[in-house]
Amino acid sequence: MTETRERPRRGRPRTGPDPERFKEIMSAAANLFLEKGYDATSIQDIADSVGLLKGSLYHYVSSKEDFLFYVIKDTYAIALDEMSRVLELDVEPIARMAAFVRSHVFYAVANLTAYTIRLRELDKLSERRRAEVREGGRTYLGALQSILREGQEAGVFDRNLNVGPVSLMITGQLNDLTRWYSPAGAMSADALARTYAGLVLGSVVSDQAIAEHGGIEGLRRYAQQVDFGGPVAAETSLPASAS
Repeated sequence: MTETRERPRRGRPRTGPDPERFKEIMSAAANLFLEKGYDATSIQDIADSVGLLKGSLYHYVSSKEDFLFYVIKDTYAIALDEMSRVLELDVEPIARMAAFVRSHVFYAVANLTAYTIRLRELDKLSERRRAEVREGGRTYLGALQSILREGQEAGVFDRNLNVGPVSLMITGQLNDLTRWYSPAGAMSADALARTYAGLVLGSVVSDQAIAEHGGIEGLRRYAQQVDFGGPVAAETSLPASAS
């Protein structure tokens, strides 16, 4: 009886998805979602854009929704990290609010594609995944509300402001930049951040704070000059979820 031997396998053993390749695929998916919309983008579109067979994508994800979820969730985690940094600053409330606004703008600009998709396409996620993302949103909004209350207690923010609605107005104003801002345009991210800081602070400060800064224009100049160490949010390519 002849003994049958198994042929030795050639090449390196497969260890799972390639994180660098996943970055490339995620970037392509995000660009397609932005250009065509989530509903109009197919798995085949994503595969074609990176030169893969459609079936090969399922080595990285289980469904098209996975791509959308990773784009939104992984990028949003950066915003929460930035917010934690702002809350830890040893500064007074006006400077903290200016730092919050600048951090938000730098983050949104650095992750413009993914953040725009988050605002446009969140409702396309399953209920469970929407809830997970929105939990992070509530944490972010709660941090902003804590800054507003801190300023009210210090007497530098208008005590008549209703913190809940005002926090939604501020984030809505900041998020609106995704509708019109282009990094190729005339306004730099730094100029954009300083302008927004002046606008937001001008809408929430108390008469006392305005007087202490020599008028509203003086306060806006102060807000625009606040430097919290510069932007740390870099363009994310979302490699973490491939593992």
